[in-house]
Amino acid sequence: MSANAAATPSRGPVAPPEALLEDPPVRLVMAPIEPSEVPLTMPVATALHALRERGTDHLVLRNHGRLCAVGEVDLLRHLLEAGTRPARMLDPISSIANPAPTVDPELRRSRAAELMLAHDDTLLLVASGGEARGLLDARTVLRSLAGPQGLGSRAILPT
Repeated sequence: MSANAAATPSRGPVAPPEALLEDPPVRLVMAPIEPSEVPLTMPVATALHALRERGTDHLVLRNHGRLCAVGEVDLLRHLLEAGTRPARMLDPISSIANPAPTVDPELRRSRAAELMLAHDDTLLLVASGGEARGLLDARTVLRSLAGPQGLGSRAILPT
């Protein structure tokens, strides 16, 4: 046995986050969504307006039986790229909708974060019985880790 191994104390078994009761199911941290989905044919420009009217960051739609999500960033990117071709503002939202991984409401927050990393995706749809119940994005996960109120606008950054 080397001297380095003897100098490093064993930390013992590490409990998974679930055992610490600090890893809630995603149903407790997700952003609930309205039960209505937007139509596939909704123009991108109209979808951005609908998103802002609802006060949310994402819209949910069903494309060929799969639940999909479109984020504000996706809509804005599409509209900026359409700047030189205004007709693209009328493209249907289905043209930019991405299938989002779907998770069960009882999945733990830590497992949801692992899925986001594994799929290189920052959004998960929380669904049960084939119906979307909520959205969980990376920002929501971080806010839930910051505590009951999250950091919000009270965050003070060093200058």
